[in-house]
Amino acid sequence: MEVSPDRIEPRQIVNSVWLGAAAGIVGLGLMIAVETLTGLTASVPVVRYEPPPPVSFAAIAASPEISFMVAPTVAELEKAFRDAGYSLGLVRKFNKPVPRLNLASLPSGLAEMGNAKRRKAVFLELVLPLILEANTHIAVERRRLLYISAMIKSGISLPANLQHWLARLALRYKTEPGRLDILLKRVDVIPVSLAMAQAAMESGWGTSRFATQGNAIFGQWTTAGGKGLVPTAREEGKTHKVRAFDRLSDSVAAYILNLNTHRAYRELRAIREEAREKGMRPDGLKLAAGLEKYSEKGMEYVELLRGMIRVNRLSPLDDAILSDDLIGFDSGA
Repeated sequence: MEVSPDRIEPRQIVNSVWLGAAAGIVGLGLMIAVETLTGLTASVPVVRYEPPPPVSFAAIAASPEISFMVAPTVAELEKAFRDAGYSLGLVRKFNKPVPRLNLASLPSGLAEMGNAKRRKAVFLELVLPLILEANTHIAVERRRLLYISAMIKSGISLPANLQHWLARLALRYKTEPGRLDILLKRVDVIPVSLAMAQAAMESGWGTSRFATQGNAIFGQWTTAGGKGLVPTAREEGKTHKVRAFDRLSDSVAAYILNLNTHRAYRELRAIREEAREKGMRPDGLKLAAGLEKYSEKGMEYVELLRGMIRVNRLSPLDDAILSDDLIGFDSGA
């Protein structure tokens, strides 16, 4: 005989409430344990809502549609850095938090700068916050993935919203939702030092045609039908292009996803996973060993990257953290 919903005994209601509360307590305990064990509580900043700044500020993270319209000059960008008290020297020496910056494209005049030292400094200072921003989003996803993994290992069923989130994540990282082992290898950050070295090398410190015309600072290839620029020295019979992007941030995100999913970089992911298992932070100099297939130069490319990291003192920037402050510049200045 079916039981009418309005005839449920009070004891059944109490039991249901207690079961729900117990599951919530277990879930909260798992979340705290995951965050404590992984160190993500301290290392991942809370991303708060920021109201859009005045429209005169073009290079801002909270309003990418404005930053897409206007590109600053090198002088305007350097002034904005000074006003914000931002420099690589302060980040290296005092680990000063890096303000957010979401330039749509490289500043005008960068490729024409005659002072190579100054050009390199500007390039590294504008690339650093873009890489940190991308890594922050990935770190948040990884924390959630670790929480889900702990729930599954404890026998707790995933609610529908987490199942849907996991399915979308697995699709983006080119695997199945049930392969948490693969996802945990792939959903992880790229050391800042390594990403900055590759950006500098692949874009010629922001002077290449691909960087200035296509926001492509990592030299990623695409197919003949893809959106991109044809290399001037492309060999006869080849049809590839260098992929172009609407924004610099899109280039950074695509680069990291490429390293995290393409079979050519399995070794990089294995080196990073081994570091995680030992409780160590992924190291740019070590992970460079997994990029032998990024260039036709092979191991020579790996050594060039390591040299770039050492000469430009990029390793200390692996400790850099992103602040909630925004770098902006007055387009009328």
